[in-house]
Amino acid sequence: MIYYRFQVHKHGSALGRSVDLSKFNGYKELVEELDRMFEFERDLVDCSKGWKVIYTDDEGDIKLIGDYPWP
Repeated sequence: MIYYRFQVHKHGSALGRSVDLSKFNGYKELVEELDRMFEFERDLVDCSKGWKVIYTDDEGDIKLIGDYPWP
């Protein structure tokens, strides 16, 4: 089995967490796990709250979650 482990951080927090992307079936599941992990109390899942999930790709560019196709 291949693991795709990445460090995730909440803006303003020095503490990061490790996430294995192979455990999720798409962005929806990932966002739900990040919401739980960082205790957003569903604010991350609710797009109207203003939180965004971003990442840095292998070229150093900042991308908004959903920019890269994933089921």
